[in-house]
Amino acid sequence: MQLPYPSNLIVITGGPGAGKTTLIDHLNERGYETSREVARNVIENQRERGGNALPWEDNEAYSGLMMRGSIRAWQDGMGQDPLSVFFDRGLPDTLAHRRLSGLPDDPALMRAIETYRYRRSVFILPPRAEIYKPDNVRAQNFAEAVRTYVIVYRTYLECGYEPIEIRKVPVKQRADQLLSRLKL
Repeated sequence: MQLPYPSNLIVITGGPGAGKTTLIDHLNERGYETSREVARNVIENQRERGGNALPWEDNEAYSGLMMRGSIRAWQDGMGQDPLSVFFDRGLPDTLAHRRLSGLPDDPALMRAIETYRYRRSVFILPPRAEIYKPDNVRAQNFAEAVRTYVIVYRTYLECGYEPIEIRKVPVKQRADQLLSRLKL
């Protein structure tokens, strides 16, 4: 059974290197509550601790940590109600990651996606070749970033969300677009 969509938990998603974190940081600078990307935190934490729950080592364990971290972030966000909280990705991104990696759907993740809902309108950033660059956590090339975007978009639709694409403009204009759509 799918639970209602809370109005204060807002997801910003898309493929890697599309400017999500830059947009999240900009919204934070403007005084909005934000939640950092769980997947990046998992990778950084695993490297720091010498762990192997990484997409290129133990992808199943990595996905589990992503799911649990996303649930904790969701719970923290609900604790901010009625304030709006902007998330750098949400639980359906974990499902998209599993699909991109060839991992089977996880029943616990599917239940979590049905239980821990976000605002129905999800903002998705398209790939941008002009700003894309790999880093110490992002290993995908641009073609993989485009493929990720497509899978993420489809996954959010399948999970009952309405993806709204944010135009390829400077970050302030992206934030203004998003805030205008939300009437914030």
